[in-house]
Amino acid sequence: MTNKQKLPGLCAMCVVGSLFLGFTAGSGYAGETSNKITANKISSNRIAANRLVANKLSSNKITANGLQANLDTSEILQTEDGREVYSYMISCALPAGKTIEADIPDAADTAPPDTLYSCKNGHCGFPGSIGLAEHWIDRALSPRGQRWVTACLLSRVNAYGVSMKISLRGDAPSLSVSPDEAAKYTLQEGAFYGNIFGDPEKALDWNACRGKNKLATPDAGDLKLRACTEPDRNDPSHTQCGFNYAGDCGAFGKLDPASVPTRACKTFESDEGTYSDCTAPAENGFSEASKTYREVITTYVKH
Repeated sequence: MTNKQKLPGLCAMCVVGSLFLGFTAGSGYAGETSNKITANKISSNRIAANRLVANKLSSNKITANGLQANLDTSEILQTEDGREVYSYMISCALPAGKTIEADIPDAADTAPPDTLYSCKNGHCGFPGSIGLAEHWIDRALSPRGQRWVTACLLSRVNAYGVSMKISLRGDAPSLSVSPDEAAKYTLQEGAFYGNIFGDPEKALDWNACRGKNKLATPDAGDLKLRACTEPDRNDPSHTQCGFNYAGDCGAFGKLDPASVPTRACKTFESDEGTYSDCTAPAENGFSEASKTYREVITTYVKH
């Protein structure tokens, strides 16, 4: 069933044309997507460039008065970079079968696999997929929702601009792993966490730690196409994607037991293959004041 509604008076406040936003609810989904195996290609630079608008979006529901878009949504949809970031936000936040639709007259025609969203003749659709914060449809994005959407966005950044399938796992019902998925995606890349929706005047709170396979065999299988948990040689405090580098997710049996900390994450659920209680490095390294996150996404790739 599809419900649509025009936005009265929005055109006068937009830089380009008018914006129409509707919400489409479908039924079900199948195949690898249901196992939370998803494509990744977004650029960290685009996330950073749109953080101010993202902050505004999080303080309101993504639609106004049921199916109408608020003006903050209109702003991010007017540029190609903004539409890409928005499409990943919607993909992370909403479940499959639910799609945000918008009329953006100057938007170029596009469709998957080139982009997550599709546009034709100025009409665009932004489909949900993972469903980590479905409540955003009806109310402001909660702090917990902000952290889940952030972890999802960061996990889907690709330093090389390559679109490839990855397995997302975490302590959320929509991120549970199937036996088939676990058998196919066996190489642990690392984990992602933070909150990009925070104060835009402060440094970005985006963090990553390196997984055991990325440490041991960094170029094995599809790991060679992933670099966002690998420290930057020119700036070891950050990863090659610019995220704060939290070190190795686990101790992995190689660190001095007396060193503090021996691992970025306190918890590892071996059955699910997920990290939790992960610490974000403070300005001067780890300390008692460092933030700890439970909303963590661990990524795996094919061998």
